[in-house]
Amino acid sequence: MNQSLKLALRRARDPAFLHGYFSGVGLNMGAGRDSDFDYAGLFPGIEQLIAWNVNERDVIHMDDAPADVFDFVHSECLGRFANPRQVLARWLELIKPGGYLILTLPADPRVEERISPTLTDVDHERIFTMDRPDAAIAGSVNVLELVNDASAVSSCERILLLREFDENRQEESADRQHQAAAYAIEIVLRKRDVPPLFNLVTAMPGAQTDSAMLDLCHATIRLYPYRFQTYFHINFELVRRGFCDRLEDLWDESVRRLPNERLPRLFNALMLIALGKLTEGFRRREALFDGADWRGRTTVAPPAYPNWCGESLEGKSIVIWSEFGLGDEIFFFRFARIFRERHGAARVTVVCQAPLVELFSASGEAAAICSVEDAPQLPLHDYWVYPHAIPVWASLHVDHLLDVVPYLRMGGEHTPMVLPGNPQAFKVGVIFKGAPTHENDAARSLPSLSCLDPLFALDDVEFYIMQKGQGEDEAADYAVRLRNVHDLGPRLRSFGDTAKVMDALDLIISVDTSAANLAGAMGRPLWLMLPMLGDWRWHLEREDSPWFPSARLFREKGRGWPEVVERIRLALIELRNTR
Repeated sequence: MNQSLKLALRRARDPAFLHGYFSGVGLNMGAGRDSDFDYAGLFPGIEQLIAWNVNERDVIHMDDAPADVFDFVHSECLGRFANPRQVLARWLELIKPGGYLILTLPADPRVEERISPTLTDVDHERIFTMDRPDAAIAGSVNVLELVNDASAVSSCERILLLREFDENRQEESADRQHQAAAYAIEIVLRKRDVPPLFNLVTAMPGAQTDSAMLDLCHATIRLYPYRFQTYFHINFELVRRGFCDRLEDLWDESVRRLPNERLPRLFNALMLIALGKLTEGFRRREALFDGADWRGRTTVAPPAYPNWCGESLEGKSIVIWSEFGLGDEIFFFRFARIFRERHGAARVTVVCQAPLVELFSASGEAAAICSVEDAPQLPLHDYWVYPHAIPVWASLHVDHLLDVVPYLRMGGEHTPMVLPGNPQAFKVGVIFKGAPTHENDAARSLPSLSCLDPLFALDDVEFYIMQKGQGEDEAADYAVRLRNVHDLGPRLRSFGDTAKVMDALDLIISVDTSAANLAGAMGRPLWLMLPMLGDWRWHLEREDSPWFPSARLFREKGRGWPEVVERIRLALIELRNTR
């Protein structure tokens, strides 16, 4: 007889299932045909049963299914998942307070010597045991630990070791218990009345004291330890309140709970870098790309010769490969000089995106600059390396970086840029938006040029909007309306043009864009407007940059951009008056 049917018939004789657990609106988490839970008719208390095929539909995000909607969730396939604790926690979220999670788990076959092989689900990644942890086989999940892990959001109604008798057994036996075989573990959990995750994270900013906020953080991790959103929102609040010393432990916990997910590991790595632990942070970041296809980080296949992993470069040649955005390539271009001067490389070649070729070539920092389009024709080198892999092997310390700025400059003879407006006024360049395709653009870009209106009202300051792409229309409009605002966007056809303008300015005020990296690499005075959670290279609480000594950082601190602009306005008045 089908084992699921046997199980259903047994439960149909149990009043707890017949009149309690299987009542109301339920969700059956099944695989293939089992997802239909054909035996629902045995339980008259079931009003509606929704099938969810775990082979075809996600069981973690679940199409953003709302919380607290089902009277019960039933499944016989928790063992199919690499992280059953995470899946169990997600299923509990779906259940109303007082509702039930009913699970049948594949047992450790060593529980009974005569386990029927037909009862072992070959699709299960995990088996479950009620043994002591030190007696369990590798990869098994201890049921008591599983239940205890969920105890903050559920109480345990029952744990049973299910048995069946082998009706085909040929040998006679006076003791039929010796014919019994353990084939599954049954668990029923009852959902506690706990606040939804959304309520907890939205309450954090309103906590009246730091102590109350930290209590909320601890409660959120206790109730929702397997949700990435838990750690992301707590991270945001810890940064806002200045508890950055707690971030490493926070993201270590997220990786412990969610070891198979990429985002916790990525944030764990990036937070270490932002905290100044460069070698370990970049090492963990590189581990995310182990075995990954090159298309995830560059636009041209890397060469077949060896990837540099810290070997001596004395007298050797190396290629710094193209990777990620224009700002990244500008930032890491510094290593062309570092490889020559610190590591003794005889020849450094840089592969970069086409818009940067002219600018990099003019710097004279590398023996050769090659666009990604021409990279397949590069001659043989001893090594190649991705830029983000360099800090893994280059032994960097955030407070003792080599002084290589400026490493970008206008090459040879060039005609100084003549800017419109009052030649005696203080000249400020402005970039207020980045590319809309950037993953953090909503946070890093200003919503409108009007955010800077308090600056434009200052006397004896000329502003030069250096905007390309989004924001160009606003820049053109402001240039028409305000006599001290000039739109230079149409004149900027290359990074070389942008560099010429920056060379003629007294100050650049920018959001986090490739142009900001350019200003920093040129050693030009740069005031950077940063969101509260920004890129790793700007770290967390610093007002200076160890990478770009000419930069001053103005961070948004949870009070919006107007407060940042006011700080910049006061600093600009002081700079204008003392120049």
